[in-house]
Amino acid sequence: METHNVKRWMTSSCLVLTPMLASCGPGSLAEADGNRLRVEDAAILIADNSRVAADPEIVRVVAELWVDYTLLASRLTDDTTLQSLDVGLLTEAPLNESMIARLRDEVVELDTIVGDEELMARFAADMPGARATASQILLLFPRGATTLQRDSVRTLATGLRSQLDAGADFVAMAARYSDDPGSGARGGQMGTFGRGEMLAPIDSAVFALRPGETTGPVESTLGYHLLRLDALDVPELSEVGAEFRRQIQFERLAQAEAEYVTQLDSISGLSLAEGAVALARALAATAPSRLSRGAADRPMVTWDAGSYSAGDFLSLVRRSGEGFGEGVASASDQEMEAVLRRLGQEAMLLEHARSLGHAPTEAEIDSVSAEARAAIRERAALIGLTPREARSDSAAVADEAGDASAASRVEAALVRVVSGESEIIPLGGVTLLLRDQGSWRIDASAVAATLERIEQLR
Repeated sequence: METHNVKRWMTSSCLVLTPMLASCGPGSLAEADGNRLRVEDAAILIADNSRVAADPEIVRVVAELWVDYTLLASRLTDDTTLQSLDVGLLTEAPLNESMIARLRDEVVELDTIVGDEELMARFAADMPGARATASQILLLFPRGATTLQRDSVRTLATGLRSQLDAGADFVAMAARYSDDPGSGARGGQMGTFGRGEMLAPIDSAVFALRPGETTGPVESTLGYHLLRLDALDVPELSEVGAEFRRQIQFERLAQAEAEYVTQLDSISGLSLAEGAVALARALAATAPSRLSRGAADRPMVTWDAGSYSAGDFLSLVRRSGEGFGEGVASASDQEMEAVLRRLGQEAMLLEHARSLGHAPTEAEIDSVSAEARAAIRERAALIGLTPREARSDSAAVADEAGDASAASRVEAALVRVVSGESEIIPLGGVTLLLRDQGSWRIDASAVAATLERIEQLR
């Protein structure tokens, strides 16, 4: 037997022998619902299947996936229908949307008829689906530019525009003066783009031109732009008319809803509580697992009949992705006030909808819950975590995995991810459901030991 294989046999034997031999490797990297991912297990899995250099992030990802996969696979082994899993977190959004829709139908008066004459006028003005091919000469503002420096950039831009008006070659001028290394090297060519794909001042200026025309200086956050429209492709009204008509109807609906919310704000006296922004930042930064009753009930946004509380905001933090905290930290106080006001408005609208009898029925809740559980089972089948009896043939990853234990299915799924055979299929909000309703832990201090063991195995 080769030394390499002997080493594998000796280390893997620790996985199946009695607890008396637990000392043959370091402790657990993670635990979930009574199962353990030992440092030795994780190290072998990564060392044998990953072609990239091991780092702490890889170990952490494996530990996180193992926890979530184990919690889900164990659930499915005990209950293939997932009826025991509370899916309220996943059904909240669609049920709330239904409530708001019913409220809108009752209280928002809306003329949805868009006549042909209006449609043609809006089409000529907005040019939906249009794509422009354009060029630019960009003169950047210096970093932290003073008013005098910005005026100096504008003066230069105005001078260049005069030269263009006098017949100077745009391509040559762009190559010589443009501060954009990309388009400047191509004679100013920006490529082809649709409405809304460029900065707003650039978008408005370019799509107001006719092919061959030049405009500017146009100011943006970057600097001053001299712009030329080289070509414009506008679809026929017959091609996009139906979709554009729906867009106009949606705009009307959004405007009517905004007016109704503004009116309701005024009547209800919606306002931000003192210290709400600071509290939101603290909750987003620390994301505590729970708050005391008094702390959870602390209002952040109030109105005459209710409030949006710290507990409500913490639930949002925990449902959101990892970047949510960073987003809150980088937002200005004004931006955070706007976010909290919108959250308060949504909560107020839902409360108003319930008061008017639009709360979801038991049948609706059951239907949406069934859809959520079906979606979870489908995701689990794609990962390969479900027993054979709970999987459709189309979703099966490997026939033999369906008959294996939950632990074996989890290991096979992790091998496929670590080896690069399959991408990580995100579980999204399901992760929070599983972790809230199961027992688990990840030992961050065991990451270094796992990395060390990987190096020994390799």
